[in-house]
Amino acid sequence: MDGTAFDKVLIGQFFNVLHETQKGIDKHPDFSYSKNNHHLLSERGKYAQNVFKYYARVSEVQEDLDRVLIFLRRFPLKKFYEENNVDLISYTKYHIEVFFHKINTLLDLLKLMVNQVYELGLTDRKCTWDKLCKHTNVKDSPSLKIIEYFHKSFEHIIEARNLNTHRGIYKDPESDEIKIPMMIYRESEKFNMEIGEDLHMAMPKFVLDYRLKKFKKEKLKYIANANDVVTQYVNLFMNVTLPIVIQTAGKK
Repeated sequence: MDGTAFDKVLIGQFFNVLHETQKGIDKHPDFSYSKNNHHLLSERGKYAQNVFKYYARVSEVQEDLDRVLIFLRRFPLKKFYEENNVDLISYTKYHIEVFFHKINTLLDLLKLMVNQVYELGLTDRKCTWDKLCKHTNVKDSPSLKIIEYFHKSFEHIIEARNLNTHRGIYKDPESDEIKIPMMIYRESEKFNMEIGEDLHMAMPKFVLDYRLKKFKKEKLKYIANANDVVTQYVNLFMNVTLPIVIQTAGKK
């Protein structure tokens, strides 16, 4: 089987471990439906649940990345949005920024999951790449190698996210070229004003409309391709990491 394909058998084995460790917990005298019962689990159960927590978060972030593509496919309530200063460019910018942040979140979650799977004992704040690489029982692991490749593949996005988060910078030359003439055309229609001949010559309305469609199409393609790569990396990561989970849980 292709290593980047979703291994249903492996996932099934992982969920079997989870289910087995849950059996009978509701019969424990301290069990409560209104409280967290994690402390009642066996060591094996606690380990499996702790790993699952990060598995679930990774899956949720993947769904968020897919949602970005769904949102970008449509520009709903156009009239309402534009009346509130949200045009196609700013709408796209907002969702691209979300995408950048979610890629970075996914990278962090993969590192945190390694920390949990291999029981390294690092706090979330101290679970850095450098510290993971110093642990002898994980530094040469396939899990860490995949995270390294993930980082290299999405390094441009991670850098864009850092600029956006810490400097408020969003770089997109194409949108910069489009948004000014688009704003002028929109405001001229709104206030029934004449457009200057210079703008008509520089970017006729039909050219602007074409560039907006091209802009949207290219962004959709970019996100779709990135999501495909994300899925391959996550599947590969789980395929090499969950066997460690099943093996470790079996020893507890």
